Amino acid sequence: MIKIIGILRVLKELNILKTIAILGSLFFWDNIKQHFTLFPQVQFIHFSYTSPDQCVKLFDEAASCSDILLFAGSIPYYYCYEKIKVSHIQAVFIPFDELTLALSLLSLQHHEKVEFSQLSIDVPKQNSLYQVMMEAGIPSTDVYVKDYEWVYDQPEKITQLNVNDFIHYHKELYEAGKTTLALTSLHAVFIELQKLGIPSKYMVESKQTLIMTINSALEAYQHTMLTSSQIAVVSICSKQKLKDEQQLFVKSLENICERFQARVTQAQQEPYLIISTKGVIEQLERAYLRSLIEQCERQFKTTFTIGIGYGYSLHEAETHSSQALFFTSKWRDASTVICLVDAENKLHEQLFEHNNKIALSSHNKPILEMAEKVKMSAKNLNVMKQFITVTNNRPFSATELAQYMNLSRRSAERIINRLIEHDYFKLAGEEQPYHQGRPRKLYKATNKWIF
Repeated sequence: MIKIIGILRVLKELNILKTIAILGSLFFWDNIKQHFTLFPQVQFIHFSYTSPDQCVKLFDEAASCSDILLFAGSIPYYYCYEKIKVSHIQAVFIPFDELTLALSLLSLQHHEKVEFSQLSIDVPKQNSLYQVMMEAGIPSTDVYVKDYEWVYDQPEKITQLNVNDFIHYHKELYEAGKTTLALTSLHAVFIELQKLGIPSKYMVESKQTLIMTINSALEAYQHTMLTSSQIAVVSICSKQKLKDEQQLFVKSLENICERFQARVTQAQQEPYLIISTKGVIEQLERAYLRSLIEQCERQFKTTFTIGIGYGYSLHEAETHSSQALFFTSKWRDASTVICLVDAENKLHEQLFEHNNKIALSSHNKPILEMAEKVKMSAKNLNVMKQFITVTNNRPFSATELAQYMNLSRRSAERIINRLIEHDYFKLAGEEQPYHQGRPRKLYKATNKWIF
């Protein structure tokens, strides 16, 4: 699996391939896979379940090796709702629309010759059924229908959904002789009704709805990538000139930038320039950024003025960075001042104006509890949480963590082993170096970091 993920990552970096992880039943996968040829730029990966609540356990693995998560419907999506809220990955589900319902009813009329009064139907929203029947001029007074509309209004209570309620609903009507066929919008219900020998049909998978959903997801992903991949230029000046310490300061900046794939230009005088991307800058928590600034303030006994600029070209980002640096002159206090000018040329003034004293622990109760449990400092745990965020929780080596935390590899390995013992990290496989050498162990954060 690690080798496959590595190959997919290379292709994505070349902008050749996007990966969509589909979380759905095998029945759903078999119904839609015929349409994958319409998306030659997409690699589809299937994460199969038999019951929608099982997708919660599949979420982390699916997110780690894909760009987009595509859920078979609203139910599995809302089972993962809490995870989606704290994740950076884009997640969508195949919507249930009037076209799907109309195609399903038309198919039943043509193939089964069944009266609507002999159907038991479950749908996300029963009003959509009544709307379709009304527009088609079909009486809806005798239709047996059960829905789960409350899910959309209270997604955090998805655990209250009991698939067995829908199975029993169809089963009781059929055994009472009130219906002759069940039409369901839930894969798990269809499979169980088939096992019970109850005549049933699953809603028709609309090709048009599937294509529209995937295209919309790809467009949204491209927009997100375009925004997060905007170039960021950071201009830094010291308020008290560094004089003979310029080379040491540049070296310190280089060490810091190695942690999140940024680079320092070889400028021989102020302002010193760091080149990165908007996505990397915005993933840095303010507490962590403040800690880096305070580290430099203590080491070089000065405060700084910092201008951050975003742009779609290096020239544009440099211009905005210079503008932001100019605006820092408005503040004459003794603290470091940061201003930002975005790609739309809007100024964001003094980012730490109301937050100069952010502590790295920041009274984060889960971090403090975790620190007590694993016998580590809250500061180191905050830095590791930042590392997990910046790397989007991809598998990492001890060397990568060591570089990010400015530790030796052995110290990083000791930290990793301690967190593995407490189930905060897990072994994720091995990565073979390009040249000769021993394979490197790869690790990954567990769900315990989601807080």
